[in-house]
This record gives sequence, structure tokens and C-alpha cells, in this order.
Amino acid sequence: MEERTRKQPPNFVTLFILLYLQCSQCGDVKPKTEIYLPDYSYYHNMQRLGQHLEEIVSRNPYYLKLEKDYISRQGRPQYIIRMTNFSDSHKFTGSYSLSQHKPKILLSCGEHAREFFPIESVIYLLQNITSGLTASKGSHQENFSRNVLSKLDLFIIAMVNPDGRHYIEETGNYCWRGTSTGVDLNRNFDWLFGGRGSSGNSKDEEYRGVHAFSEPECTVLTEITAKYKFDVFISLHSGIRQIYVPFADSLSKKEKRVPYNAEAQLELAQLMSQSTPNTFTYGIAHKLNDYVADGTIFDYMAGVRQIPFSFAIELWGEGDHKGARCFDLFNPKSEDLQKSLEEVHPIYETLFTFIIEWKEKQLKEYFSQIDEPPTGLSFAYAIVAFIILVTIFLSVQHKLPYYLRLYHRRRVVSLRSLSSTFSVMKIT
Repeated sequence: MEERTRKQPPNFVTLFILLYLQCSQCGDVKPKTEIYLPDYSYYHNMQRLGQHLEEIVSRNPYYLKLEKDYISRQGRPQYIIRMTNFSDSHKFTGSYSLSQHKPKILLSCGEHAREFFPIESVIYLLQNITSGLTASKGSHQENFSRNVLSKLDLFIIAMVNPDGRHYIEETGNYCWRGTSTGVDLNRNFDWLFGGRGSSGNSKDEEYRGVHAFSEPECTVLTEITAKYKFDVFISLHSGIRQIYVPFADSLSKKEKRVPYNAEAQLELAQLMSQSTPNTFTYGIAHKLNDYVADGTIFDYMAGVRQIPFSFAIELWGEGDHKGARCFDLFNPKSEDLQKSLEEVHPIYETLFTFIIEWKEKQLKEYFSQIDEPPTGLSFAYAIVAFIILVTIFLSVQHKLPYYLRLYHRRRVVSLRSLSSTFSVMKIT
């Protein structure tokens, strides 16, 4: 009897399980019932943030400048603050202005809309530095402020993702992470874009977007790092206390890739982790975490822009844990905010001190190479100088006193002159 083949119906149970497992890996951005919410008399909402930044800048025109030209998809400013002693640009050492020698540091915060704490930390930093200008002379605060303003060129992007933050304030969804289109900016950069350490699912909190740099909010970061040569880039986050050194991407994890100056970066990461009363872990990102992240900003800054020190720092939090919602996972209670800001502030102080010393060492090595020509050239210069001196000496030596001459001039008598002499003697 002939055996007939039958088309098997799809296994819906298997399909459902696969879809469920796939979605279980996705971070849901739907709102949750929060344990506590921000009190905006402590935290800054969008309106108060802009007003406060403008007030700080207006009180310190010689040290702060505010730029609002870079805007989000929906037209909101991203607020770039530049802090340094701008009068130094008129002082020169040789052919270089002092401002050219200052280490340039770029701090980026607000990339993820639900992470309020990093933004509060840079506002606290600005207040701390500017208030130090009127602090008691010789006090720690006064010394810190003078040191930062005279020796650093600090850039802060205070709100990289203003549309996402606006969405939270309008909807009350404190789980929202992305831009107005739901894109995670920290997966939208052209460094291993589209890898498994991101998601193509627009409902996922790690949605990478349709292509690298699809979000206009990326422009401020790509253009400012093209315009200036930065020594340090730091992407500030919250949710746990960790300091990441590049790289975090899936290929780097596979190939065990580390940045060229990993030793120096790990040294600084260790110092920053030890500067606070809380315990921070640190390390190469793909070693520190089980998961990978493709298309991150700090990997792009290290791998493409070649910035010597590039970190992603999670400033606050206990990590994902049972019972956590969203706002409490990334931000402290309003009444605990001030204390938490004070606790993380030493990270900035440690960073600044280390980079100032590192830059001074770099400059000394650079200028010593200019002042001291290579050994081969030094020998060649010595030979040329010797030949020149000998030539000059020989050309003038006949004018010197007899006893100083290199050789004595002898009178040469020709046979002809002798013959004439003998002829005269014979006639006589």
C-alpha cells in the first residue's frame, strides 16, 4: 500500500513558547505602579532645569557659557554648558595659548529619560564649583574651584534626550527610556550597530532604531567631538554603582578586545570607585557584565573618536531586584537626593585631579621631545658645528700672533731666486 505524506499543522504551542521567551528578554517600557515618585521641589522638571542652568551661567559669565543651538527631534534644547576660565585664552606660552593645553572633558547625561539622578549630579557639580569662587580663601572648596577653572576645559551636555524626559512628565510613565520615537540613544551609535546587544523591536527598551544615528539627538555628540579634541568622555547613568571601561559590544566580548590604554583607564576607574562611601565595581564592560551592548556612545567615543579616557558610569542604584519598579530603580527618594549627590561628588573631584596630572605629564613629555632633538640629529649637529669652527679658524689663523697659529708659515725660496743671488755675488 502506497504511503501518503501529509502536511503537518504548525505547532502553535512551540511557536507561543518561542515568542514568549523572545519577549521575556525584552525590557518592557509600559508604566508600572511606582513605589515613590519625584518631588519637583527637590528634583528639576524640564522647565526648572532650563531656568536654573541659565541662572547659574548668568551669575558666572567669566567662567560659564550656555549653548542651546542643538535641539531634539521635537525642538527642545539639549543645553551645552562650557566651564573654564575664558580669560586664559588671552595668555600665551610661546606659540600656544594656555587654553589649548587644558585637558578637555565632556560629560553627557540624560541619554535615558527615566534616569533623573545623573542630571541632578551635574547641576550639583556646577553649583559646587561656582560657589567655591566665594568660599573662604584656602578652603578645600575654594582650592577645588580655582583648580578646575584654571586647569580644565569642561563641557556638559545636561539633557541629551529632552523629548524622552518630556514624555515622562506628560504621561507619568517613569519606565520610559528612549527618545520620542522610543529609540535607545545608547544603542543608536555607529559602533557595532545592529549587533545582538541591542534590539530591532520598537517595543523593547533597547530598541536601536532603523539605522545608526537615526535620532537627531545624536548630532550634538558627534559634532562636538569632531570640533574639539577631548581627553575624556563620560556617559553618566544610574541604576547600579558601576564604572565601565570600553568595550561593551558583542564582538569585543568574543575577541576579548580592550582599549589601547586599558591600564590607565582601569587605574582611574579604581580611584573613582574608591572615592565614595559606597561600593562601586569597575572593569572592562564586557567582562564586568554578562550581557553585551552594541552601538553604545562610550564605545563609539573610544573606538571611533579615539578619546583616551572613555567611561560609562552608573552613579546610583542597587541594580535590578525583586519588587523594583522604575523610578526607584534609577533614582533615590526626594528626601535622600541631597545626601546621594554629596556621596557621588568625590568621583568628579578624583576624575579632575587625575586628568590634570595626566595632562601635565603628557605636555612635559611632548615639549621635552621638541626641546631635545633625537640623538642622531644631535651628533650630526655637533659634526657640522665642528667643521664650521675649524673652517673659520683656518681662515683667520694667519692673523693671529705667531705662537697661537695652528701651523707656522715658512718662507719658500725658489731656485731662480738663488741663481740671481749667486750671480750678484760673482760680479761683486
